[in-house]
Amino acid sequence: MTDIRYLTHKKDKQLFFQVQLNWLSKQRGILTATDVKGSIHLATPPAFGGEGAEWSPEHLFLSSVSGCFMSTYLVFSKKAGFEISGFECESIGQVELVEGSYRFTTVNVYPKIYIKDESLRMMAETALEKTQKHCLISNSISADILYHSEVLVITQPKYQELKDEEMYESL
Repeated sequence: MTDIRYLTHKKDKQLFFQVQLNWLSKQRGILTATDVKGSIHLATPPAFGGEGAEWSPEHLFLSSVSGCFMSTYLVFSKKAGFEISGFECESIGQVELVEGSYRFTTVNVYPKIYIKDESLRMMAETALEKTQKHCLISNSISADILYHSEVLVITQPKYQELKDEEMYESL
């Protein structure tokens, strides 16, 4: 992989992220990055003639929307000084033929924020508003993004954190 310059201060105007994709066979490849553990196998989805057994670029696109929403939300909840009990986010993308080319035209994002106590609702909703405004991936795409956010109260953590080894073994 080519070396890239990493900027570590918020005041820096440029950040660089890098991935490497290598073709394996048929319509399959493997995605890696020097600063990330593991790899992702990806393939063309059935809608475009692929076998569909692995993650597709379309799945990764929607995963980026959900993942960035979560990361951004966690930053704002931490800055506000509250913890959540759980987070879920489903993203559904609509692909249409526009002027002879397929493109994502709409992405519906369904984040569910779980809080321990009703007293946290106002802070949780404020963090949602900030996340919708500042999410890097959402701000970088041309598709319309529609948010269907929910804040729900639960008394126990929705999920327990997995150790890295357990997470990778479950994949």
